Amino acid sequence: MIAFLKTRLRQMRREGRAVRLINALAYLNYQAKNFRDWLGAGRMARLLQQRAFKDDTTALVQFTMQESGGAIRPLQNPWEISQLMHRVREKQPRIIVEIGTAKGGTLFLFCQHAAPDALIISLDLPYGRNGGGYPRWKEALYRKFTKPGQTLHLVRANSHLVETRHRIETLLAGRKIDVLMIDADHSYAGVRQDFALYAPLVAANGFIALHDVIPNRFDPEIEVHRFWDELKTRYPTEELVADYAQGNLGIGIVRPITARV
Repeated sequence: MIAFLKTRLRQMRREGRAVRLINALAYLNYQAKNFRDWLGAGRMARLLQQRAFKDDTTALVQFTMQESGGAIRPLQNPWEISQLMHRVREKQPRIIVEIGTAKGGTLFLFCQHAAPDALIISLDLPYGRNGGGYPRWKEALYRKFTKPGQTLHLVRANSHLVETRHRIETLLAGRKIDVLMIDADHSYAGVRQDFALYAPLVAANGFIALHDVIPNRFDPEIEVHRFWDELKTRYPTEELVADYAQGNLGIGIVRPITARV
């Protein structure tokens, strides 16, 4: 019933009906989730401080999904995100850029699977749709994700703006991105803009991962699949989908990146 109601409200917002009321309800839900995460954040911080993590992708994914009452649980299919992290660990990227931080679960996994001296940049829009806009208090928690020797930059800005891309380029200091994750604004125009702005910053032997690449039957505002279908006609791609009947999620990988962006 709750899932049906959420789907209906999203459809109404997409149709321009009761937009202010629906946005207000969404904001209240956002604050309630953050309060619940805050209640579990202390335990999560203690677990992170212990740093008793094994280099076991399955165990790390399970950690994000089940610990701290969901404080950093990613909106991911466990098998799909595990497969992505296997590819990240194999590559040992030294530069990762993530567009869309949300609860930080995927960010945590990137830190654990990247090179020991990796630079990791996570870009998120305050109060953005689809899970974006983490509260300021979470920054301290996110900074505990890194391994010794890694550098994390948390950028709170609109990824669609050229000036935000310039901020990212400044942090890169001439280096190219090894892994780019696009998981923020899930509209067709939004994901297309993120790809256009940041794909040119990816190394020739790097790859781009996009989340929610299969049609979403629960949320009509998620349109990543439309852009994903276009990418599949232009680049070599790989799909990480646990079950095409699941109705949402799915991770798409684009590689290698060429000048055709």
